[in-house]
Amino acid sequence: MKTIHHLLSPKEDKRFNRVENLLPTNQLLVKFHIWFLILFCYCTFYSKAQTPLDAAVSFSGTEGYFKVVVADTNDVNEIEMLVGTDDNASEMFSHIFTYDQTSGLPSGMSYSRTGKEINVGMGTVTLLNAYHAKVRLKNGSNNWSNWYEFIGN
Repeated sequence: MKTIHHLLSPKEDKRFNRVENLLPTNQLLVKFHIWFLILFCYCTFYSKAQTPLDAAVSFSGTEGYFKVVVADTNDVNEIEMLVGTDDNASEMFSHIFTYDQTSGLPSGMSYSRTGKEINVGMGTVTLLNAYHAKVRLKNGSNNWSNWYEFIGN
């Protein structure tokens, strides 16, 4: 910052120099911008995917249905769904769906989406007295969300 120091009184010049010393230099600003850009890229590319907002499993006869509600439909690439007898089991149902892929699914399965609600037909399933279900989402950076888990009967 240029100033005409000879027009200032000594007292004003001293005050001005204090304020001038508080302002960052161009070199400091460049370093700040570089660190901000690095932090922004790290947070953008290495963040977890969104976790589903809600999920439910229902049955009609021997057919099973899995409903998932997501917060945002823009950055979802895959959906993994598991249904079994405990938190690590998947004997009733296990599949990883490509987001919005409605054709080429295994026999008996179906996929549809209305807005932020995803409905999956699991096909014919063996009904259990109680089940543990979980679902997670993968984003465009290939990062999985935390599991959304629930128990039903």
